[in-house]
Amino acid sequence: MIKHSLKRLLSLPLDQGRLLILTHDNPDPDCLASSAALQYLLAKKKGIDAVVAYSGIIGRAENRAMVRLLELDIRHVVTLDFGDFRYIALIDAQPRTGNTAVPDDRKVDIVIDHHPLRDSTRESSFYEVRPRLGATATILTEYLRLAELEIPRDLATGLLYGIRSETQDLGREVSHRDRTAYQFLFPLADTQKLAAISRPALEPRYYEQLAAALDSLEYGDRRAVCSMGEVGEPDFVPEIADLAVRMEGIDWVLATGTHHGRLYLSVRTNDERSNAGEVMQAVLEGIGRGGGHGMRGGGAVALRENGIRREEIEPELKRRFLAYTGDAEVVLRPIRRASKPVDQAVDP
Repeated sequence: MIKHSLKRLLSLPLDQGRLLILTHDNPDPDCLASSAALQYLLAKKKGIDAVVAYSGIIGRAENRAMVRLLELDIRHVVTLDFGDFRYIALIDAQPRTGNTAVPDDRKVDIVIDHHPLRDSTRESSFYEVRPRLGATATILTEYLRLAELEIPRDLATGLLYGIRSETQDLGREVSHRDRTAYQFLFPLADTQKLAAISRPALEPRYYEQLAAALDSLEYGDRRAVCSMGEVGEPDFVPEIADLAVRMEGIDWVLATGTHHGRLYLSVRTNDERSNAGEVMQAVLEGIGRGGGHGMRGGGAVALRENGIRREEIEPELKRRFLAYTGDAEVVLRPIRRASKPVDQAVDP
């Protein structure tokens, strides 16, 4: 199946015009690495000089470190003219989901993703959508192996980190194919760069945001909600959701934060039988756009564009989240700061 997909991808007449490879708005490691891998694949097998671009920000420290240390060739869409490109590829995203810069009047020619297949994607000339995989980077790793290409050390490092971060060290939503790709890439990767990406230096502003986020955290009845207000970068919202869902006794988390007139939401769950993407879609129905799958979901509401105030909409989003995950009437309590040193505050 994957061999047939690669053959179809390489048979596309992409040499008849320029190709733009687009990530979702605020690309994560899986998205960054997969885009670089497609760029490399097409350059080596088809002689195509594709451009990789994003439309939001690369804000999370790990993501910035990844771009810098691996010298990823990625540009912001404000530096480009869509009219210069005949073809568009979407990586780790799908058309008309509200989280890409694809113009409404443009067709997406190539889609490679690991989220549930959307009807809009079926209009593309080529699509490879594998929701049972933990990472899009797994698909691209398989392509490179089938194409019998030597994978550069930095690219292998990026793909490895993409799988690692997306599956939380092969501990969440991971398939046999993800594990196989990870094991193949590990001896090819630069472990020093991998460590530097995983543990980058953090600015004081990060800890200020973290303190504010924890101050807003409420929890109870196996659920937690974190409403942070304005954040420095959208990536901080899913980062806090990932942190909060690790709290003992918590199965579901909703984290929200605003950035440049948009309200970003992340849902996380520890329940492998649930579908966080469906919960996110239900929470945002008629208000915004969202999706995801398995144990992770994300979405956004265009506040400024639609004249909506965060203070007006967040209570309803919170109510829906609590209702879809259990009981909307549950009383959540805030995290209380210890008034004594921790070793004194804990009962002997």
